[in-house]
Amino acid sequence: MKNLIKGFIMDITMFTILPMPYKVWEDNAVCHMMKLYPIIGLIVGSVNYLVYIIANYFNLPLIIISALTMIAPFIITGMLHLDGFMDVCDALLSRRDKKEKIRILKDPNTGAFSVISLGILFIINFSSVYSIIEGNENIIGIIIIPIISRALMGYMLLKKDTMKESSLGSYFKTGTGKIDIVVLNFLLLLALIALIFLFGISGIILGGCIILSAIISVNKSIKELGGMSGDIAGYGLVISEAVGLFILAVI
Repeated sequence: MKNLIKGFIMDITMFTILPMPYKVWEDNAVCHMMKLYPIIGLIVGSVNYLVYIIANYFNLPLIIISALTMIAPFIITGMLHLDGFMDVCDALLSRRDKKEKIRILKDPNTGAFSVISLGILFIINFSSVYSIIEGNENIIGIIIIPIISRALMGYMLLKKDTMKESSLGSYFKTGTGKIDIVVLNFLLLLALIALIFLFGISGIILGGCIILSAIISVNKSIKELGGMSGDIAGYGLVISEAVGLFILAVI
């Protein structure tokens, strides 16, 4: 139980910028991090929703409320997943051979493809969030989407073959087993049930689109880069959440 708590604290300190009075990093607690990863999604989604509530309480212009609500998850997570998204975009869109794509993936410099992709992502996310808030019906969904995306990425990090160049991907697998997969699937199921409870048939469509976009984006990346990595997990997470917001805006 002590290591489980330590793993959760390590999740918060690694995947968010939220201040923690007690910080710890122990290798024997790393095995608990992935199965608790969806709970980080709940925290991110809840803080994001709180940002919306506060901005709305002060009756700020709709466009400002939308901007604050859109950027809040990126700020809460310290831009960590956005960094992976940009790195993978640079690699995949280069249209080079696998060896060169991996080199580009590991290159700390920012390329044109990542900047263009980031601009497109922000346009889609902002217009989606604006539409959701304007409709004033489905905003609660922003709490559930990050749970699903993290459950999916945690599952794929543990189940997919790790890219040999990714030491971090292998590190998170250390000491994990079937129970971790079961917990991730259980938390994913709970989140999907919540979507159905909130939105009915539309919730099934929303959940299905998030899952499908995560699978497609991750599998394409693995095929072109030779395995799963933390960057690919960030890429899949950002894309699946963008798709989730878009579907939430139109259902």
